[in-house]
Order: sequence, then C-alpha cells, then structure tokens
Amino acid sequence: MAQRFQYLNEQKSCLRLTHQLLDQASVETMLQSLNQHFSDIAAAYHCSVLVDGPMAAPCLYIPTADGSIRCFEEASLLQNGPLRVVQTSRTVLHLDCEEYRQRYPRLTVSIRPEPFGDYLAIPILNHRRLMGLLEITRSDTGRFDDDEIAQLELVAEAVGVALEHLQSRLALSFEQGQLCEERDDFHVLVNVTNAVITERSVESLVDKIAREIHCYFGISAISVCLPETDPHNLMLYNAFFVQPGKPQETQMRISAATSICQQVLESGEILIRQLTPDDPLASNEHQLFNLWPATSHQLCLIPIKFAGQVLGVLKLAQADENCFKGSRLQLLAQVAERTAIAVDNARAYQEINRLKDNLVQENHYLSEQVESLSHQQFDEIIGRSNAITQVLKQVELVAKTDCSVLLLGETGTGKEVFARAIHRLSPRSGKRMIKMNCAAMPAGLLESDLFGHEKGAFTGASKERLGRFEMAHQSSLFLDEVGDMPLELQPKLLRVLQEQEFERVGGNRLINVDVRLIAATNRDLKQMVADKEFRSDLFYRLNVFPIRLPPLSERRDDIPHLAKYFVFRASKHMGRNIDSIPSRVLRQLQEMEWPGNIRELQNVIERAVLLSSGNILQLPPELGSYQQPEEPPLIRPQPAPHRSAEEDDEYQRIITVLQETNGIVAGPRGAAHKLGLKRTTLLSRMKRLGIDKESVLV
Repeated sequence: MAQRFQYLNEQKSCLRLTHQLLDQASVETMLQSLNQHFSDIAAAYHCSVLVDGPMAAPCLYIPTADGSIRCFEEASLLQNGPLRVVQTSRTVLHLDCEEYRQRYPRLTVSIRPEPFGDYLAIPILNHRRLMGLLEITRSDTGRFDDDEIAQLELVAEAVGVALEHLQSRLALSFEQGQLCEERDDFHVLVNVTNAVITERSVESLVDKIAREIHCYFGISAISVCLPETDPHNLMLYNAFFVQPGKPQETQMRISAATSICQQVLESGEILIRQLTPDDPLASNEHQLFNLWPATSHQLCLIPIKFAGQVLGVLKLAQADENCFKGSRLQLLAQVAERTAIAVDNARAYQEINRLKDNLVQENHYLSEQVESLSHQQFDEIIGRSNAITQVLKQVELVAKTDCSVLLLGETGTGKEVFARAIHRLSPRSGKRMIKMNCAAMPAGLLESDLFGHEKGAFTGASKERLGRFEMAHQSSLFLDEVGDMPLELQPKLLRVLQEQEFERVGGNRLINVDVRLIAATNRDLKQMVADKEFRSDLFYRLNVFPIRLPPLSERRDDIPHLAKYFVFRASKHMGRNIDSIPSRVLRQLQEMEWPGNIRELQNVIERAVLLSSGNILQLPPELGSYQQPEEPPLIRPQPAPHRSAEEDDEYQRIITVLQETNGIVAGPRGAAHKLGLKRTTLLSRMKRLGIDKESVLV
C-alpha cells in the first residue's frame, strides 16, 4: 500500500510540474520553474535545457549562480556533444563527471567547469520528434539509479509537452503579430491613397503625403523632387516637421547635377545614404542641416514610378534607424507607388485644364485657318522645279481617293502644307481637316486626345470628351510626327485604320467613324520597324501611298520664288515696305545650305525683313559677305554720238530702277509702276535706248 501511495504522489507531483511548465511564457522561465521544483522536493539536481529547433541552430539554456538563465549558442560544440549521441540512440545518456570531462573537454571548459557528481542527458520527445535534451547534473556525489532515471524521464516528457505548447503559442503570437502588422500597413496605404488621390495640384499633394508619412512613420524631413521641363533643373518640395503637426513647407529649384535625387531619377532604384555637410551633394540640403544640426544624416530616396517611368523621388530623413529597413522600407516603397499615381493624376489634370481652356481658341484658330485658305489647288505650294512638280502630280493622283497617305521628308519641308493640299483636292474638302502632332502631346494624354474619354475614366475626367477621330468623321485626320507615337498605342491606331471603329478611354461602346488618314514623319520608319520601335503591320497600313517631299537643297531653282513670297508676306505682316530683292542676294540664298529647309528659309527672310532699313532686302549680318548690300551700282551709258544728255539721264534712271526691282517690269512692284509709266511705254523706251534687262541684272 505504501508503494502505491508513493507512486500516486509522484504522479501528482509530475502533473503539478506539467501545469507549472505549461503556464510559462518562455524557455528561460520554464527552466527556472523546473529547477525550483527540484529545490522544493529537496532533490540535488541542476537542470539545463538544450532546444534543438529544426530551422534554427541548437541553444543550451543554463542556470547561473544568481538565478538567471544564460543562453549558450555555439552550434559546433553543441552539435558534437551529447546531442549527437542522443539523436542517434534516442535513449538516455548516463555519464559520471570524469567520463563527461574526457568525452567533452571543450564543453567542460565552456559550460561546466565546476565538478559535479553525475550527469544525465534525457531526450525530450513529442510524438517521436526529438525537440532537445534535458541535461541534469547532481550536486552531490551520488549516482542516478534506475528509479530516479525513470522519474526524470517522466519529467522530460512533461518538458516536451510544455515546449510543444510554448512553440505553438509563440507561432500563433507571431502570426497574429504579422496579421496585425499587415492590417496596420493596409490601413496606412488606404489612408495615404484617400488623402492624395483627390489632390489636383502638386503643392497640396506634397502637403498631404508629408502629413501622412509623418503621422504613421514618425519621419520629420519629407521632400518630393520632380523633374522640370529643363532637364538641367529639378523642383524640390520640402515639408519639415520641426514642431508636431506644423510643417515648414518650402519650394526651390535646384540643379540636377548637384542633387542626390538625380542618381535615383536615372537608376530608378532605392538609395539609402549617409550625407555629411561637406559632401558635394549636400549643397541642396542646407535647410535640413540647419534645422537638425548633426555630423551626418541618413537619407532614404525612393523612386516615384508610374507605368515604368520615374516621375520623381520621395526623399526622407530624420527617422528612427530601423525605419529604412525590412518591412518598413517596403511599406514606404508602396506609399511612393500611391504618390506616383497621385502625381501623374495631378499633372494630367493640369494638362487637361490647359487643353480645355485652349479648346475654344484652338477651334477658332482652326476655323479661321480653313476659311482663309484659297480654293486654288496649290496656292500655298511655291515653286515649279522638277522635284516639286513630280510631288504635285502624286498629290493630284492620290487626293481623289480615300487611301492613306504617308508624307516623308526632312523637318521643315512643308508636310502640313501638302497634307492640306491633299485634303482640299479630296471629296472630303467640305469639312475641315483635323490635325494632331504626336510628338507634342504628352504620352499619358495621347490616347485620350485621339479617341476621347468617358466621364470618370480617370481623375479629372468630369465629362466625356470627343477624340480627334470622332471630330474627323467624314473628313481627313492629319497625324504629324507619327513615328513618335508610343508603341503601346499603335495597336489601337491600327485597329481604327483597319476596322474604322474604336472605344473611348474608360468606355466599352464601339464607335464607328469614316476617316481618311494622312500621316507624316521625318524619321526612318523602316529602320524603326527593324529596331522593334514601330509595329510592322501599322507601317504597312500607313505606307499605302508614300510621298517623299524633297529637301530645299534638291529644289534650289525654287528658292527665288520662295524668297519673294516670304518677303511679300513678312512685309505685309510687319508693316514694312520691302519691294526689292537684289539679284546677288537671291544668288547667295541659292548657294546656301538649308538644313532646316523651307522653315529655315522663311525664318531667315523674316529676320532680314525686320533688319532691313530701306526698301531693299538686306540679309542678316551672320549670313556672310552680302549682309550689307551697297546701293545698286550705276551703269554708265556707253558714249553714243546720237544720244542726247536728256536721253542719257533717262537711260541711267531706267537702269537703276530695273536693278532695284530685280528686272520686274509690270505689276505693283515693277519698274513701270516706280517710274510712273505704263508697261508698254517703258518697254518701248527700253527698246529705243537699247536696254536689255537681262544684261542689267548680271
């Protein structure tokens, strides 16, 4: 009976120990509770626990003299110690002090330098899985007998149950913490998105995003850097929270070459860098060092990307040292993504407002432009050289059809003028031609401008808008610089050309149109197709009837006619009275190179008209030796015994006027008008006096 009561007491003691161990929150407190249990039952045992995690290195928890727990983590010693034997045998390892010291001398020095009586290493098993070792040493000289070993094996089982419970609880706690962290992160992203997505100006956007970042991350120095139209400059928007909730906001234009943000704009990667006051890239950070004096500041620069394009940089400083690491840095990168959407929307809204404000003026201008065009076939096309004559024949041939036309030629050759001529000669001339320059339109707005958009298609789309294709219904659409059209938009253009139908941005309704396309480019589309920069199927669809416009260098015979036309038009526009172009000026214009073609010639003539002091055209000084033409030289009459002095004076006067008018006799700018004579009267006098106008101009 006494043995039965002893057995029951042992079982109760083991059960109480199990409950105590289950209540512990860590391996350290569990080991302290276990040693306290042996102290309470007056057992001369000292316990240590070696936890062998499947994912982590083994760790030995050892009690110290002051009651604290020391963690020994030298994996090589632990793995080559008793753990290896127990892992193989899955049985108790029983050694005396001398045997332990002989087998494991390094462990003796590191862990158990003090002598002990006896040593047990009992495997901690749970569902046949080895979780670690329970190491027990005796403080007396006794030996563990079989009953004690059996009792301690029960204790090891209790430790195994407690360890399993502890690991499960820690795993659940870790997962719960992760879920809470993810919930908080989503909460931050939702709040940031709601705060910035409705902002329509960059200034208010920076203010909102800075307040949200400061609130959730505790970052005090927040800046947004955006590139300017000039690639050499950047615009920096700063918000510094010197006092909580009251940011100091500044804007400044900085040089891209001396800004640390330029590195991120070029690389598109996150940059974390320590910046000192004497760093060359710290010249734009004087406000940061003035508000927070320090030997260095850690800066985190995150690219603001949208649709694969770097729109700007989010620059952060004055934060906790762990803020720019791990999950916090990933969350800040997600905040930058939301900021990118808001920045793109703000810029798009500003551009839409600008286009909307100019829409009435643009339509008015286009209407006036169409109404002012003469109904003659080629009134805007000056010149009768062989090169231009061949082009005009092609224009007449293709104009009366509906096939697509591709105008090819250098910049300034007058592609738009020929496009208008094709439209005027076509059956669609009753409606005005719609134009669009693909290179001048921002990539984000090009699709909306071409195909229109529905109300609410994007931020700022407060009402539906007709696109250029709908405006050009039953008319002609002229797409200038079609080679600069983004690759992702080309399939939609191809579909319109093939099927004559499309969908507006943000809509799902098919819209049918009847549009004749005239495209123009100064780029080599064939080479672009080979370089995968232009779709081959779109190229073949545009290249139905290509027309190459000759550069001005191939039509030098037309330069005098073009120069006279531009002089007349510029003089009328500027209120000048330029009615004469010296022949040597025309020869000089014909001999010059014209890389800018007709547009360059027109600009030179307009400048010459502006700089000419009299009624004779003088070229600008930078164009060479003919810039200051002298008065037309007098041609002295040859002595003639039969010519009187009065006839000599008349001879010289006619010669002078013919040189001033470049040999023109009739018309408002002719010599007859200047002399106050009829054309026939002047011609008869020239014949009587022996004047040949061709020899006068030599």
